[in-house]
Amino acid sequence: MTVIDADAHVEEGLDTWKYLDPAFHKQRPFTVQFPEDTVFGAHNAAWVIDYKIRLYGGTPTIMNRAQQKGATIPAQEISDVGERLEAMRAQGVDKQVVFPTIWQGPVAEDIDLEAALARSYNEYMAGQCGQSDGQLFYVAVVPFRQPAAAAEEVRRVKAMGSVAGLYVHGLEWDMPLTNPAFWPIYEAAESADLPLAIHTGNGASPTISRMLEGIPRPSGNAFPQSNPLGSGLVSGPYVLYAFSQLLGSSFMDDFPKLRLGFLETGSDWTVRLMKAIRRRRPDADQWLGERVFVSCAVDDELAYTIDKLGDDFIVTATDFPHGDAFREDHLAESLERRGDLSAASMDKILSANPLRLYHI
Repeated sequence: MTVIDADAHVEEGLDTWKYLDPAFHKQRPFTVQFPEDTVFGAHNAAWVIDYKIRLYGGTPTIMNRAQQKGATIPAQEISDVGERLEAMRAQGVDKQVVFPTIWQGPVAEDIDLEAALARSYNEYMAGQCGQSDGQLFYVAVVPFRQPAAAAEEVRRVKAMGSVAGLYVHGLEWDMPLTNPAFWPIYEAAESADLPLAIHTGNGASPTISRMLEGIPRPSGNAFPQSNPLGSGLVSGPYVLYAFSQLLGSSFMDDFPKLRLGFLETGSDWTVRLMKAIRRRRPDADQWLGERVFVSCAVDDELAYTIDKLGDDFIVTATDFPHGDAFREDHLAESLERRGDLSAASMDKILSANPLRLYHI
């Protein structure tokens, strides 16, 4: 069995921006470091992009937190492909699909700078993953606020190779994914045989994020890069919103060959949302495992979900090298240790299903 990690990450370093268009040289991202005895603790570094300090959980890797993740910095950044592959082997992973970290939050308000950063990121990741002999694949980022440029970037990343899909928030800059303005992006993705990989991220809705500004934060936040008052409101719920929007609308008919993956929210919610979607689309079950896939955590109520919906749509992931609750270094061992999954189900979750999602 080939074990496929459906959602790992890169912790971006300065090399990520080495392909930035020279026209944006003065606007290139750079890092700042803080004293460790502040409220940021070991998260003592940030990026400066588009005139703002941007806080992310594990990048830049000069923060002390990066040293606490049980992975070398070159493996985290994929600056040394051999070290990343060695980390995968230690986890029993054969192939890995890599998502960004920095794009989980807002990268730049300037739409042209955002597009230039996306192009540099994609080129860096294509080059690094291309050295892995077919073991590393990346999820590309595109500038959704410029649909024509985003569609062109889809075609470019497909030509560069080693790309597994497109990174998508559950909302894109406050706009639902069913916004017709995004149709050129989806047409390009469908033509390129690249799925939409809809992943958690705090950058999906600047409006909702601004609601929390000016309100004193509770103390003792273990992840100071995010406001704890947003827990349960931002990030994960955006993915569930996208699931309801896309499956409950004409989207699946408009793009009959486009695949969707919903990542890093667990899978326990799927049964409940499918009940609601069936009221609008009685035929929605046909898409599970054929065009729609959901990533589970290894301790989800999988036996119940499989009993209700089957096991053809479930994938799983390490979240490596992140250091949050979704991190799971030994997928096959953890699923087997549960004791309530058949060998056939584990083979689907670890191998057959992610292969159908990503076509890698």
